[in-house]
Amino acid sequence: MKSVVTVLGILPLFFMGVSAQNPYIDSLKKALAGAPTTGLYFKLTEAYRYNDDYERAVETAKSYVAMAGMQKNSLEKVRAYGLLTHIQLNKGDYKRAQQYLDSAAMTAGMSGDRLVKDYALLARAVFYYNIDKDDVLVTLCQQILKDVEPSGKDPFLLAKCYYYLYAVYTMYNDFSKSLYYASKAAEAAAAAGDLNLLSSAYSALAVVYPYRYDKEKRQADLDSTMYYSRAAGDLFFKYPGRVAYHTYALARMNLCSYYLKYYATGDPQIRQALTDTLRSVLQFAAKGLADNQDIIASCYGMLGTLARSANDSRQAERYYLQAKQTLDTAAKPFYHTRNTLLSDMAALHAAEGNYIKAYELEKELLDNNTKLFDEDQVLMVNKLEAQYQAEKKEQEVQVLKDKARSRQKAQNLYLGLAGIGLLGAFFMFRSYHFNLKYSVERERKLKAEQHDAQTRMRLQEEERARLKAEQELLELQQQKLRNEIMMSQLQVQHKNELLLHLKEKLKEEQPVNIQQIIREEDLLDGDFEKAKFNIQEVHPDFFKNVHERAAQKLTSLDLKYCAYLYLGMNTKQIAGLLHVEPKSVRMTKYRLKQKFDLDKETDLVVFLKGIA
Repeated sequence: MKSVVTVLGILPLFFMGVSAQNPYIDSLKKALAGAPTTGLYFKLTEAYRYNDDYERAVETAKSYVAMAGMQKNSLEKVRAYGLLTHIQLNKGDYKRAQQYLDSAAMTAGMSGDRLVKDYALLARAVFYYNIDKDDVLVTLCQQILKDVEPSGKDPFLLAKCYYYLYAVYTMYNDFSKSLYYASKAAEAAAAAGDLNLLSSAYSALAVVYPYRYDKEKRQADLDSTMYYSRAAGDLFFKYPGRVAYHTYALARMNLCSYYLKYYATGDPQIRQALTDTLRSVLQFAAKGLADNQDIIASCYGMLGTLARSANDSRQAERYYLQAKQTLDTAAKPFYHTRNTLLSDMAALHAAEGNYIKAYELEKELLDNNTKLFDEDQVLMVNKLEAQYQAEKKEQEVQVLKDKARSRQKAQNLYLGLAGIGLLGAFFMFRSYHFNLKYSVERERKLKAEQHDAQTRMRLQEEERARLKAEQELLELQQQKLRNEIMMSQLQVQHKNELLLHLKEKLKEEQPVNIQQIIREEDLLDGDFEKAKFNIQEVHPDFFKNVHERAAQKLTSLDLKYCAYLYLGMNTKQIAGLLHVEPKSVRMTKYRLKQKFDLDKETDLVVFLKGIA
């Protein structure tokens, strides 16, 4: 415990030597002025974004895009658009974020580099995370990891994916996956040299361990929480300017909240160390943080809680009033922070017996909750609109892809037809040449054999008879081939229906009863239109004639039975194919005869072959 107090106590001493200027940003600006590179633009944009200086971040990112465009560097251009997307999401401007996201996707679409496409996917993942489409985020991040993880060639990209996966699984309270991805994010961020991301990853690890500690009370988990929480803030002092003020402030406030929750704050040394730490955050907020009222109010609120734990109600009230004054004069409402503060203030006055003041604060808390609800509703509407636009965009992209595939298929078909035409023309020329040669030879033979004209005429008659017989044989073969084609199409169509239904069942992880599924009548109706189309290509008038000859309306199942009977399949074969009892087939045949208004003597198969 003594070492903890020592670590917290020295923070203000470090602070005294830190200037309000950011030496890291200043060094980047100086380097850019001397020899601008896309890498410097990337780092400076990220630095501005982490420090909530969105105006300069956007300006720098646009210069980043321009340089990448001049260099025709698709990777850097997509990275720049990704940063612009992220910045607009931080600002809550989903419409403009979607525009930059489209630009990233368009740039990646014109590149054959897999890494370029992965950075475009990362931009999409960030977008979907901000509009609460966690399932899409997980899919996109897993796709990126599949490309990048084996080689580990881009640790920054890996760190981003790991961190967002941690965030999703933390919301689902999945301890093992949250711990795994937070640890991987910290490793990758360290390898990438991104200290802001590393600090965030340390804070993420500090968030994960309490889940298990609260359940199992393992001291090692609490020690890990405190270790990573301190490490997240210590990076701020170890690398001046490389970690944003906001990142540092959150890390230190989280550390103090863990002490308030898990340790006895009655120890004067611990309480003083926590007080000094919160005051150091307040000093930083006064010198460098943008939009810092939320941080300041939270610090005063925690100081008030510390004072309450020491039974110093007057000091606690002074801290709470300072926090409330900060929020009242803030440009943003910060409803969540105000809720916590009003609740603590009401509890303080209630404990002192000042119920009138406590009641007034409760009323104000109720009004604040109403405003918070309205703000959440507006945010929800904006997110739903962004989700709708994103889904609409995805559908449009899919339609364009389908059209492109259709055009490619059409081009291939035209090329194939052109090839067939040329081949046909070649054979026609060869045939003409052959026929010409044959005619000349035949004429010569006719002149040489004029005396045998009668015999030749007889041979010609025999030749015609042979050709006629061959033609009839060919027609029979073609008829058999058509029947075989129809049979294959019906069988393939039936199997596809069965497999599709099984696939849907298995995908939904529902219990599957194969025999029951095979017998379900819906399988006979679902996709029969496709088989009908294929059969009509071979027998164009078959189903039309069948419908016209029917006295009653025929169902899809009736048409399928007609096709099977027309192909000459017996009752047992049809029953085996449809997985029904032969009795059911016989009943259906009887019902079909009734629908065709046939008498008992008329054979149904003969009737169908006659109308085909």
